[in-house]
Amino acid sequence: MKYTLSILLVALAVSCADFDEININPNNPASVPPEMLLPPIISGAVSTMTASGSRAGQYVQHLAWVGGTSEGDGRYNLTGASYREEWNAATRLIKDVNQLKEMGKATDQPVYEAVAHVCKAYILSLVTDAFGDIAYDEAGMGNVDGKEFPRYQAQEEVYARIIDDLESANRLFGELPAGTAINRDILYDGDPAGWRKFANALKLRVLMRQSAKRDVKTEIAAIFANPTAYPLFERVDDQATLVYNNDADVYQWFMLNPPADGSGVNFADNGRASQALVDMLTRDNDPRLAVYAAPTRNSYNAHRADPAAPLVYRGQPAGLSAAEQEALYAATNTDNGDYSVIGKRLRTENRAFLMTYAELLLIKTEAIARGMISGDAAATYRAAVAASFDKWPEVANAPGISADMKADYFARSSTAYDPARALTQIAEQAWIDSFLNGFEGWASWRRLGAPAIAPGPSVLTRIPVRYTYSDNEQNNPSLLLWVNEHMNGVMPDHNTKVWFQP
Repeated sequence: MKYTLSILLVALAVSCADFDEININPNNPASVPPEMLLPPIISGAVSTMTASGSRAGQYVQHLAWVGGTSEGDGRYNLTGASYREEWNAATRLIKDVNQLKEMGKATDQPVYEAVAHVCKAYILSLVTDAFGDIAYDEAGMGNVDGKEFPRYQAQEEVYARIIDDLESANRLFGELPAGTAINRDILYDGDPAGWRKFANALKLRVLMRQSAKRDVKTEIAAIFANPTAYPLFERVDDQATLVYNNDADVYQWFMLNPPADGSGVNFADNGRASQALVDMLTRDNDPRLAVYAAPTRNSYNAHRADPAAPLVYRGQPAGLSAAEQEALYAATNTDNGDYSVIGKRLRTENRAFLMTYAELLLIKTEAIARGMISGDAAATYRAAVAASFDKWPEVANAPGISADMKADYFARSSTAYDPARALTQIAEQAWIDSFLNGFEGWASWRRLGAPAIAPGPSVLTRIPVRYTYSDNEQNNPSLLLWVNEHMNGVMPDHNTKVWFQP
Protein backbone atom coordinates (compact mmCIF):
# COMPACT_ATOMS: atom_id res chain seq x y z
CA MET A 1 0.00 0.00 0.00
CA LYS A 2 2.86 2.37 0.93
CA TYR A 3 4.57 1.49 -2.34
CA THR A 4 1.41 2.23 -4.32
CA LEU A 5 0.91 5.55 -2.51
CA SER A 6 4.51 6.58 -3.23
CA ILE A 7 4.01 5.87 -6.92
CA LEU A 8 0.85 7.99 -6.89
CA LEU A 9 2.59 10.90 -5.16
CA VAL A 10 5.50 10.82 -7.63
CA ALA A 11 3.11 10.67 -10.54
CA LEU A 12 1.12 13.59 -9.12
CA ALA A 13 4.29 15.64 -8.69
CA VAL A 14 5.38 14.94 -12.25
CA SER A 15 1.95 15.76 -13.62
CA CYS A 16 1.85 19.05 -11.69
CA ALA A 17 5.24 19.95 -13.10
CA ASP A 18 4.00 19.12 -16.56
CA PHE A 19 0.87 21.20 -15.90
CA ASP A 20 3.01 24.18 -14.87
CA GLU A 21 5.07 23.85 -18.04
CA ILE A 22 1.91 23.65 -20.16
CA ASN A 23 0.69 26.90 -18.62
CA ILE A 24 3.85 28.83 -19.54
CA ASN A 25 3.19 30.78 -22.72
CA PRO A 26 6.46 30.86 -24.72
CA ASN A 27 5.07 33.81 -26.69
CA ASN A 28 4.55 35.88 -23.53
CA PRO A 29 7.69 35.42 -21.41
CA ALA A 30 7.78 36.64 -17.83
CA SER A 31 10.76 38.83 -18.65
CA VAL A 32 12.14 40.24 -21.88
CA PRO A 33 15.60 41.43 -22.86
CA PRO A 34 16.02 45.19 -22.54
CA GLU A 35 16.36 45.78 -26.27
CA MET A 36 12.71 44.77 -26.77
CA LEU A 37 11.70 48.03 -25.07
CA LEU A 38 13.89 50.21 -27.25
CA PRO A 39 11.95 50.65 -30.53
CA PRO A 40 8.69 51.83 -28.92
CA ILE A 41 10.60 54.17 -26.60
CA ILE A 42 12.47 55.76 -29.50
CA SER A 43 9.44 56.03 -31.78
CA GLY A 44 7.32 57.37 -28.91
CA ALA A 45 9.93 59.99 -28.07
CA VAL A 46 10.09 61.10 -31.70
CA SER A 47 6.29 61.19 -31.96
CA THR A 48 6.26 63.52 -28.97
CA MET A 49 8.55 65.87 -30.89
CA THR A 50 6.82 65.66 -34.27
CA ALA A 51 3.40 66.27 -32.72
CA SER A 52 4.70 69.66 -31.59
CA GLY A 53 4.75 70.81 -35.20
CA SER A 54 1.04 71.52 -35.11
CA ARG A 55 0.61 73.39 -31.83
CA ALA A 56 3.98 74.86 -30.79
CA GLY A 57 4.65 75.23 -34.52
CA GLN A 58 1.67 77.58 -34.71
CA TYR A 59 2.76 79.58 -31.67
CA VAL A 60 6.17 80.20 -33.25
CA GLN A 61 4.58 80.64 -36.69
CA HIS A 62 6.21 77.89 -38.66
CA LEU A 63 2.64 77.11 -39.66
CA ALA A 64 -0.66 78.94 -39.70
CA TRP A 65 -4.13 77.54 -40.15
CA VAL A 66 -6.87 78.93 -42.35
CA GLY A 67 -8.83 81.48 -40.36
CA GLY A 68 -11.52 79.98 -38.17
CA THR A 69 -10.42 76.37 -38.61
CA SER A 70 -8.09 76.24 -35.61
CA GLU A 71 -9.63 78.67 -33.17
CA GLY A 72 -8.09 76.96 -30.15
CA ASP A 73 -4.48 76.97 -31.26
CA GLY A 74 -4.23 79.77 -33.80
CA ARG A 75 -6.17 82.29 -31.76
CA TYR A 76 -5.04 80.98 -28.35
CA ASN A 77 -8.37 79.88 -26.96
CA LEU A 78 -6.65 77.33 -24.74
CA THR A 79 -7.47 75.22 -21.69
CA GLY A 80 -5.89 72.30 -19.88
CA ALA A 81 -7.75 69.95 -22.20
CA SER A 82 -5.74 71.40 -25.09
CA TYR A 83 -2.57 69.77 -23.82
CA ARG A 84 -3.88 66.49 -22.42
CA GLU A 85 -2.16 64.16 -24.86
CA GLU A 86 1.00 66.26 -25.11
CA TRP A 87 1.43 65.67 -21.39
CA ASN A 88 0.25 62.07 -21.17
CA ALA A 89 2.04 60.68 -24.21
CA ALA A 90 5.44 61.91 -23.10
CA THR A 91 5.18 61.18 -19.39
CA ARG A 92 3.91 57.61 -19.77
CA LEU A 93 6.97 56.77 -21.89
CA ILE A 94 9.19 57.35 -18.87
CA LYS A 95 7.89 54.22 -17.13
CA ASP A 96 9.35 52.13 -19.97
CA VAL A 97 12.55 54.18 -19.92
CA ASN A 98 12.94 53.47 -16.20
CA GLN A 99 12.41 49.79 -16.90
CA LEU A 100 15.00 49.84 -19.68
CA LYS A 101 17.52 51.37 -17.30
CA GLU A 102 16.87 48.82 -14.54
CA MET A 103 16.96 45.90 -16.98
CA GLY A 104 20.28 47.13 -18.33
CA LYS A 105 21.66 47.11 -14.79
CA ALA A 106 20.13 43.73 -13.90
CA THR A 107 21.54 42.03 -17.00
CA ASP A 108 24.93 43.76 -16.74
CA GLN A 109 24.43 45.56 -20.06
CA PRO A 110 25.41 49.16 -19.29
CA VAL A 111 24.81 50.20 -22.89
CA TYR A 112 21.05 50.03 -22.26
CA GLU A 113 21.45 51.94 -19.03
CA ALA A 114 23.27 54.64 -21.00
CA VAL A 115 20.60 54.73 -23.71
CA ALA A 116 17.93 55.01 -21.01
CA HIS A 117 19.70 58.06 -19.55
CA VAL A 118 19.64 59.74 -22.97
CA CYS A 119 16.00 58.85 -23.64
CA LYS A 120 14.84 60.16 -20.27
CA ALA A 121 16.84 63.35 -20.72
CA TYR A 122 15.52 63.91 -24.24
CA ILE A 123 11.86 63.21 -23.51
CA LEU A 124 11.67 65.21 -20.30
CA SER A 125 13.69 68.07 -21.79
CA LEU A 126 10.81 68.47 -24.26
CA VAL A 127 8.28 68.33 -21.44
CA THR A 128 10.02 70.84 -19.18
CA ASP A 129 10.74 73.22 -22.08
CA ALA A 130 7.00 73.30 -22.75
CA PHE A 131 5.44 72.96 -19.29
CA GLY A 132 8.08 74.34 -16.92
CA ASP A 133 8.26 72.66 -13.50
CA ILE A 134 7.72 68.88 -13.74
CA ALA A 135 8.53 65.66 -11.91
CA TYR A 136 11.92 64.31 -12.99
CA ASP A 137 13.53 62.14 -10.31
CA GLU A 138 10.27 60.28 -9.66
CA ALA A 139 8.82 60.51 -13.17
CA GLY A 140 7.31 57.27 -14.44
CA MET A 141 7.16 55.77 -10.93
CA GLY A 142 3.40 55.93 -10.42
CA ASN A 143 3.36 52.15 -10.09
CA VAL A 144 5.73 52.28 -7.10
CA ASP A 145 4.21 52.31 -3.62
CA GLY A 146 4.47 55.77 -2.11
CA LYS A 147 5.21 57.41 -5.45
CA GLU A 148 1.79 57.29 -7.05
CA PHE A 149 2.03 61.07 -7.38
CA PRO A 150 5.63 61.89 -8.35
CA ARG A 151 7.26 64.86 -6.65
CA TYR A 152 7.49 68.04 -8.71
CA GLN A 153 10.78 69.91 -9.15
CA ALA A 154 11.66 73.42 -10.34
CA GLN A 155 12.73 73.69 -13.95
CA GLU A 156 16.18 74.83 -12.88
CA GLU A 157 16.58 71.61 -10.89
CA VAL A 158 15.12 69.54 -13.73
CA TYR A 159 17.76 70.86 -16.12
CA ALA A 160 20.45 69.96 -13.57
CA ARG A 161 19.11 66.40 -13.42
CA ILE A 162 19.07 66.23 -17.22
CA ILE A 163 22.70 67.32 -17.31
CA ASP A 164 23.54 64.64 -14.72
CA ASP A 165 21.84 61.94 -16.80
CA LEU A 166 23.61 63.01 -19.97
CA GLU A 167 26.96 63.09 -18.16
CA SER A 168 26.28 59.56 -16.87
CA ALA A 169 25.41 58.44 -20.38
CA ASN A 170 28.63 59.90 -21.80
CA ARG A 171 30.66 58.13 -19.12
CA LEU A 172 28.94 54.77 -19.62
CA PHE A 173 29.29 54.93 -23.39
CA GLY A 174 32.96 55.80 -23.00
CA GLU A 175 33.56 52.75 -20.79
CA LEU A 176 31.96 50.20 -23.14
CA PRO A 177 34.17 47.42 -24.52
CA ALA A 178 35.05 47.75 -28.18
CA GLY A 179 32.48 46.13 -30.42
CA THR A 180 29.51 46.66 -28.09
CA ALA A 181 26.29 46.91 -30.10
CA ILE A 182 22.76 48.03 -29.27
CA ASN A 183 20.19 45.54 -30.45
CA ARG A 184 16.95 46.74 -32.04
CA ASP A 185 18.27 50.30 -32.17
CA ILE A 186 16.15 52.16 -34.74
CA LEU A 187 17.91 55.50 -34.21
CA TYR A 188 21.63 54.75 -34.65
CA ASP A 189 21.48 51.20 -35.99
CA GLY A 190 23.21 49.76 -32.97
CA ASP A 191 26.12 52.21 -32.81
CA PRO A 192 26.87 53.46 -29.26
CA ALA A 193 29.16 56.16 -30.70
CA GLY A 194 26.17 57.80 -32.36
CA TRP A 195 24.23 57.82 -29.11
CA ARG A 196 27.21 59.28 -27.27
CA LYS A 197 27.49 62.15 -29.74
CA PHE A 198 23.74 62.77 -29.41
CA ALA A 199 24.00 62.82 -25.60
CA ASN A 200 26.74 65.46 -25.66
CA ALA A 201 25.02 67.58 -28.32
CA LEU A 202 21.81 67.44 -26.29
CA LYS A 203 23.77 68.50 -23.20
CA LEU A 204 24.91 71.61 -25.08
CA ARG A 205 21.30 72.35 -26.07
CA VAL A 206 20.15 72.12 -22.45
CA LEU A 207 23.07 74.19 -21.17
CA MET A 208 22.50 76.95 -23.71
CA ARG A 209 18.78 76.88 -22.94
CA GLN A 210 19.59 78.04 -19.40
CA SER A 211 22.19 80.60 -20.39
CA ALA A 212 20.01 83.64 -19.70
CA LYS A 213 19.58 82.52 -16.08
CA ARG A 214 22.89 81.01 -15.03
CA ASP A 215 26.53 81.06 -16.10
CA VAL A 216 27.12 78.01 -18.31
CA LYS A 217 30.34 79.22 -19.94
CA THR A 218 32.66 76.79 -18.16
CA GLU A 219 30.47 73.77 -18.87
CA ILE A 220 30.00 74.63 -22.54
CA ALA A 221 33.69 75.37 -23.02
CA ALA A 222 34.65 72.05 -21.42
CA ILE A 223 32.60 70.12 -23.98
CA PHE A 224 33.85 71.96 -27.05
CA ALA A 225 37.45 71.89 -25.82
CA ASN A 226 37.69 68.12 -25.40
CA PRO A 227 36.25 66.11 -28.31
CA THR A 228 37.88 62.94 -27.00
CA ALA A 229 36.00 63.10 -23.70
CA TYR A 230 32.91 64.68 -25.29
CA PRO A 231 32.54 63.55 -28.91
CA LEU A 232 29.96 65.54 -30.89
CA PHE A 233 28.30 65.46 -34.29
CA GLU A 234 30.93 66.02 -36.97
CA ARG A 235 28.73 65.84 -40.07
CA VAL A 236 25.09 65.74 -41.10
CA ASP A 237 25.09 61.94 -41.04
CA ASP A 238 25.84 62.03 -37.29
CA GLN A 239 22.75 63.99 -36.31
CA ALA A 240 19.91 62.31 -34.43
CA THR A 241 17.57 61.30 -37.25
CA LEU A 242 14.88 58.62 -37.09
CA VAL A 243 14.29 56.97 -40.46
CA TYR A 244 10.88 55.34 -40.70
CA ASN A 245 10.91 52.09 -42.65
CA ASN A 246 7.24 51.11 -42.81
CA ASP A 247 3.85 52.50 -43.76
CA ALA A 248 2.29 52.12 -40.33
CA ASP A 249 4.54 54.31 -38.17
CA VAL A 250 5.57 57.12 -40.48
CA TYR A 251 6.60 60.71 -40.15
CA GLN A 252 3.59 62.84 -39.27
CA TRP A 253 3.73 64.87 -42.48
CA PHE A 254 4.25 61.91 -44.80
CA MET A 255 1.59 61.43 -47.52
CA LEU A 256 0.72 57.79 -48.11
CA ASN A 257 -1.61 58.41 -51.03
CA PRO A 258 -0.36 61.29 -53.21
CA PRO A 259 -3.04 63.08 -55.24
CA ALA A 260 -3.59 62.25 -58.89
CA ASP A 261 -2.71 65.80 -60.01
CA GLY A 262 1.01 65.08 -59.58
CA SER A 263 1.55 67.91 -57.13
CA GLY A 264 2.51 65.54 -54.31
CA VAL A 265 0.84 67.80 -51.75
CA ASN A 266 -2.52 68.24 -50.08
CA PHE A 267 -3.79 71.53 -51.43
CA ALA A 268 -6.96 71.09 -49.36
CA ASP A 269 -5.03 71.07 -46.11
CA ASN A 270 -6.03 73.84 -43.72
CA GLY A 271 -2.51 73.86 -42.30
CA ARG A 272 -0.32 76.19 -44.31
CA ALA A 273 3.19 77.58 -44.34
CA SER A 274 3.02 80.81 -42.39
CA GLN A 275 3.44 84.29 -43.81
CA ALA A 276 6.37 84.81 -41.41
CA LEU A 277 8.18 81.76 -42.76
CA VAL A 278 7.53 82.37 -46.45
CA ASP A 279 8.46 86.04 -46.19
CA MET A 280 11.74 85.30 -44.40
CA LEU A 281 12.79 82.60 -46.86
CA THR A 282 11.76 84.73 -49.84
CA ARG A 283 13.76 87.69 -48.51
CA ASP A 284 17.08 85.93 -49.10
CA ASN A 285 16.06 83.62 -51.92
CA ASP A 286 16.51 80.77 -49.45
CA PRO A 287 16.33 77.38 -51.24
CA ARG A 288 14.62 75.81 -48.22
CA LEU A 289 11.43 77.58 -49.31
CA ALA A 290 10.72 75.00 -52.04
CA VAL A 291 11.43 72.20 -49.55
CA TYR A 292 9.20 73.50 -46.77
CA ALA A 293 6.33 74.95 -48.80
CA ALA A 294 4.45 74.15 -51.97
CA PRO A 295 3.60 76.64 -54.69
CA THR A 296 0.05 77.85 -54.32
CA ARG A 297 -2.55 75.64 -55.94
CA ASN A 298 -3.62 78.35 -58.37
CA SER A 299 -0.06 79.04 -59.53
CA TYR A 300 0.70 75.32 -59.76
CA ASN A 301 -2.31 74.74 -62.02
CA ALA A 302 -1.45 77.78 -64.14
CA HIS A 303 2.15 76.61 -64.48
CA ARG A 304 1.05 73.13 -65.44
CA ALA A 305 -1.08 74.61 -68.22
CA ASP A 306 1.62 77.08 -69.28
CA PRO A 307 5.24 76.48 -68.09
CA ALA A 308 5.93 80.19 -68.55
CA ALA A 309 3.51 81.01 -65.73
CA PRO A 310 5.54 81.50 -62.52
CA LEU A 311 5.16 79.37 -59.43
CA VAL A 312 4.07 81.54 -56.52
CA TYR A 313 4.69 81.01 -52.79
CA ARG A 314 2.44 82.91 -50.37
CA GLY A 315 2.25 82.39 -46.62
CA GLN A 316 -0.86 82.31 -44.49
CA PRO A 317 -1.21 85.11 -41.89
CA ALA A 318 -1.44 83.74 -38.36
CA GLY A 319 -4.37 83.77 -36.00
CA LEU A 320 -7.21 84.91 -38.24
CA SER A 321 -10.86 84.44 -37.41
CA ALA A 322 -13.17 83.14 -40.11
CA ALA A 323 -14.38 86.68 -40.81
CA GLU A 324 -10.83 88.01 -40.98
CA GLN A 325 -9.89 85.26 -43.43
CA GLU A 326 -12.72 86.24 -45.77
CA ALA A 327 -11.76 89.91 -45.43
CA LEU A 328 -8.18 88.99 -46.39
CA TYR A 329 -9.38 87.24 -49.53
CA ALA A 330 -11.47 90.26 -50.49
CA ALA A 331 -8.75 92.82 -49.78
CA THR A 332 -6.02 90.93 -51.69
CA ASN A 333 -8.18 89.48 -54.48
CA THR A 334 -7.12 85.97 -53.47
CA ASP A 335 -8.90 82.76 -52.52
CA ASN A 336 -8.18 79.49 -50.76
CA GLY A 337 -5.94 78.36 -53.62
CA ASP A 338 -3.56 81.31 -53.29
CA TYR A 339 -1.71 80.18 -50.16
CA SER A 340 1.07 77.63 -49.74
CA VAL A 341 0.66 74.34 -47.90
CA ILE A 342 3.46 72.05 -46.68
CA GLY A 343 5.79 71.14 -49.54
CA LYS A 344 6.14 68.01 -51.62
CA ARG A 345 9.52 67.09 -50.21
CA LEU A 346 8.17 66.95 -46.68
CA ARG A 347 5.12 65.03 -47.85
CA THR A 348 7.45 62.32 -49.19
CA GLU A 349 9.91 62.49 -46.30
CA ASN A 350 10.52 59.41 -44.14
CA ARG A 351 12.83 61.09 -41.61
CA ALA A 352 12.28 62.97 -38.38
CA PHE A 353 15.06 65.07 -36.84
CA LEU A 354 15.52 64.95 -33.06
CA MET A 355 18.58 67.20 -33.13
CA THR A 356 20.45 68.39 -36.19
CA TYR A 357 24.10 69.05 -36.92
CA ALA A 358 23.04 72.55 -37.96
CA GLU A 359 21.60 73.18 -34.48
CA LEU A 360 24.84 72.05 -32.87
CA LEU A 361 26.86 74.42 -35.08
CA LEU A 362 24.50 77.29 -34.28
CA ILE A 363 25.01 76.62 -30.58
CA LYS A 364 28.75 76.73 -31.22
CA THR A 365 28.39 79.98 -33.18
CA GLU A 366 26.49 81.52 -30.29
CA ALA A 367 29.10 80.34 -27.81
CA ILE A 368 31.80 82.04 -29.89
CA ALA A 369 29.74 85.22 -30.36
CA ARG A 370 29.12 85.45 -26.60
CA GLY A 371 32.74 84.85 -25.66
CA MET A 372 32.19 81.44 -24.10
CA ILE A 373 34.73 79.80 -26.42
CA SER A 374 37.19 80.96 -29.04
CA GLY A 375 36.73 80.33 -32.73
CA ASP A 376 35.70 81.73 -36.09
CA ALA A 377 32.06 82.69 -35.67
CA ALA A 378 31.54 83.58 -39.33
CA ALA A 379 32.91 80.26 -40.61
CA THR A 380 30.96 78.27 -38.02
CA TYR A 381 27.76 80.14 -38.87
CA ARG A 382 28.20 79.44 -42.57
CA ALA A 383 28.87 75.77 -41.82
CA ALA A 384 25.66 75.67 -39.77
CA VAL A 385 23.54 77.03 -42.61
CA ALA A 386 25.25 74.66 -45.04
CA ALA A 387 24.44 71.75 -42.72
CA SER A 388 20.80 72.82 -42.69
CA PHE A 389 20.82 72.79 -46.50
CA ASP A 390 22.56 69.42 -46.58
CA LYS A 391 19.64 67.80 -44.77
CA TRP A 392 17.80 68.09 -48.07
CA PRO A 393 19.73 66.46 -50.93
CA GLU A 394 17.97 66.26 -54.25
CA VAL A 395 15.80 63.15 -54.56
CA ALA A 396 13.61 61.73 -57.29
CA ASN A 397 10.32 63.57 -57.84
CA ALA A 398 10.81 65.99 -54.96
CA PRO A 399 12.86 69.20 -54.74
CA GLY A 400 16.12 69.27 -52.81
CA ILE A 401 18.94 71.76 -52.39
CA SER A 402 21.69 71.59 -54.96
CA ALA A 403 25.26 72.86 -54.80
CA ASP A 404 24.32 75.70 -57.15
CA MET A 405 21.48 76.79 -54.88
CA LYS A 406 23.82 76.84 -51.89
CA ALA A 407 26.43 78.84 -53.81
CA ASP A 408 23.84 81.40 -54.88
CA TYR A 409 22.64 81.82 -51.31
CA PHE A 410 26.11 82.33 -49.86
CA ALA A 411 27.04 84.76 -52.64
CA ARG A 412 24.49 87.26 -51.31
CA SER A 413 25.78 89.97 -49.02
CA SER A 414 22.54 89.82 -47.02
CA THR A 415 23.23 86.25 -45.89
CA ALA A 416 26.77 86.84 -44.56
CA TYR A 417 27.43 86.67 -40.83
CA ASP A 418 27.20 90.09 -39.22
CA PRO A 419 28.72 90.41 -35.72
CA ALA A 420 26.47 93.41 -35.02
CA ARG A 421 23.35 91.26 -35.31
CA ALA A 422 24.84 87.84 -34.66
CA LEU A 423 22.32 86.61 -32.09
CA THR A 424 19.41 87.62 -34.31
CA GLN A 425 20.93 85.77 -37.26
CA ILE A 426 21.58 82.70 -35.12
CA ALA A 427 18.01 82.78 -33.80
CA GLU A 428 16.56 83.13 -37.29
CA GLN A 429 18.60 80.22 -38.61
CA ALA A 430 17.65 78.07 -35.63
CA TRP A 431 13.99 78.89 -36.30
CA ILE A 432 14.30 78.00 -39.98
CA ASP A 433 16.23 74.79 -39.37
CA SER A 434 13.72 73.59 -36.76
CA PHE A 435 10.74 73.81 -39.13
CA LEU A 436 8.10 71.27 -38.00
CA ASN A 437 10.02 70.67 -34.75
CA GLY A 438 7.73 73.09 -32.98
CA PHE A 439 9.15 72.50 -29.51
CA GLU A 440 12.67 73.48 -30.52
CA GLY A 441 11.67 76.43 -32.68
CA TRP A 442 9.39 77.74 -29.94
CA ALA A 443 11.96 77.27 -27.17
CA SER A 444 14.64 79.06 -29.19
CA TRP A 445 12.28 81.94 -29.94
CA ARG A 446 11.31 82.29 -26.27
CA ARG A 447 14.97 82.40 -25.25
CA LEU A 448 16.43 84.64 -27.97
CA GLY A 449 13.37 86.72 -28.91
CA ALA A 450 13.83 86.31 -32.66
CA PRO A 451 12.59 86.22 -35.32
CA ALA A 452 10.11 89.01 -34.88
CA ILE A 453 6.61 87.55 -35.09
CA ALA A 454 3.28 89.11 -34.24
CA PRO A 455 -0.04 87.53 -33.22
CA GLY A 456 -3.15 87.81 -35.34
CA PRO A 457 -5.26 90.98 -35.26
CA SER A 458 -7.89 89.78 -32.80
CA VAL A 459 -6.40 86.82 -30.92
CA LEU A 460 -7.60 86.24 -27.40
CA THR A 461 -4.23 86.75 -25.70
CA ARG A 462 -0.51 87.17 -26.32
CA ILE A 463 1.55 84.49 -28.08
CA PRO A 464 1.73 81.59 -25.59
CA VAL A 465 5.02 81.03 -23.84
CA ARG A 466 4.02 77.89 -21.95
CA TYR A 467 1.87 74.81 -22.27
CA THR A 468 -0.58 74.68 -19.37
CA TYR A 469 -0.74 71.49 -17.35
CA SER A 470 -3.37 69.13 -18.70
CA ASP A 471 -6.77 69.27 -17.05
CA ASN A 472 -6.25 65.80 -15.58
CA GLU A 473 -2.84 66.71 -14.20
CA GLN A 474 -4.28 69.79 -12.50
CA ASN A 475 -6.03 67.39 -10.09
CA ASN A 476 -2.71 65.76 -9.15
CA PRO A 477 -2.10 66.42 -5.43
CA SER A 478 1.65 66.71 -6.05
CA LEU A 479 1.09 69.48 -8.58
CA LEU A 480 -1.44 71.21 -6.32
CA LEU A 481 1.04 71.10 -3.44
CA TRP A 482 3.79 72.47 -5.69
CA VAL A 483 1.60 75.31 -6.94
CA ASN A 484 0.57 76.22 -3.41
CA GLU A 485 4.15 76.20 -2.13
CA HIS A 486 5.99 77.73 -5.11
CA MET A 487 3.46 79.64 -7.24
CA ASN A 488 1.39 81.43 -4.60
CA GLY A 489 -1.44 78.99 -5.19
CA VAL A 490 -2.01 80.19 -8.77
CA MET A 491 -1.97 77.54 -11.50
CA PRO A 492 0.20 78.89 -14.36
CA ASP A 493 -1.47 79.69 -17.65
CA HIS A 494 -0.04 79.90 -21.17
CA ASN A 495 1.25 83.45 -20.60
CA THR A 496 3.26 82.51 -17.48
CA LYS A 497 6.94 82.39 -18.45
CA VAL A 498 8.92 79.25 -17.73
CA TRP A 499 12.14 79.67 -15.78
CA PHE A 500 14.62 79.67 -18.68
CA GLN A 501 12.93 82.52 -20.51
CA PRO A 502 14.50 85.97 -20.05
